Amino acid sequence: MIDDTCYVSCASSEDGTAVRHRQTHVDGECVCRIVASHGCCPSLQAAADGGLIVRTNPADRATLRAMIEELRGVADAVRIRSLVVDDGETATRSELVSLQTLTEIERETVERAILEGYYDRPRTVSFDDLATDMGITSSALSKRLASAEAKIMRSLFEDRD
Repeated sequence: MIDDTCYVSCASSEDGTAVRHRQTHVDGECVCRIVASHGCCPSLQAAADGGLIVRTNPADRATLRAMIEELRGVADAVRIRSLVVDDGETATRSELVSLQTLTEIERETVERAILEGYYDRPRTVSFDDLATDMGITSSALSKRLASAEAKIMRSLFEDRD
């Protein structure tokens, strides 16, 4: 984004061999401007059926939460497709975590837990408060998170010897 012009380059074919370059004048807010306003570099991965896949690397969960909240103000839907986890202090490597195996309900539950601060240390929302905020019982939240967390952990370790 330079001034009010958005410049985009992305692969336009399934195999990624064709590259399309576009520029357009932007009135108001756009995804790239919002992502950049949070100190992140937006990378457009794909555009199809009126949706965008944008890759970026927020500095921390608080930045991720704020960015998603702002994006939800201008987009019909915002989803986290995958996360790369790297705490910067103790991690010796990063891992790409695919969220594609999660059901819609599991994905929404995990996204909400992340955005509400359930996985922050220290937690900024309690388990019971998260369940109440989501309008579900603690038992239902427990089942959803346990199922989602198990799938995520399996995906992290499935290709290891």
